[in-house]
Amino acid sequence: MTKERWQEIVAQIKTGFSVEEQYQEDLDPGQAEIIEFSGPAGRIRLRFVTRPKLLDKKTAYSNRIGSGVNVDYVYSDSETVSHMEAYRWSDVRSDWEKFSAEDLF
Repeated sequence: MTKERWQEIVAQIKTGFSVEEQYQEDLDPGQAEIIEFSGPAGRIRLRFVTRPKLLDKKTAYSNRIGSGVNVDYVYSDSETVSHMEAYRWSDVRSDWEKFSAEDLF
């Protein structure tokens, strides 16, 4: 998903539904833009997550019993990856539960 498409979705939400909250959240690494609104399916939260592209994952370990494992991630300085996540408020669990497009149909 592109940044432009995310902005189109946010504009459609603002015109069609009542927005409860809109904010940004810092991730390690990356950033998430979050919008919460009330729709026909109840309270919905959409997250647009932008992170640096993962280039390599290096694992350092020893074959000794009880030794630890260290994982180092190498991220790109110039390339980013973005995706959208959707959550629905569950009154039973009093928490957000993730859903996908398949769950809607």
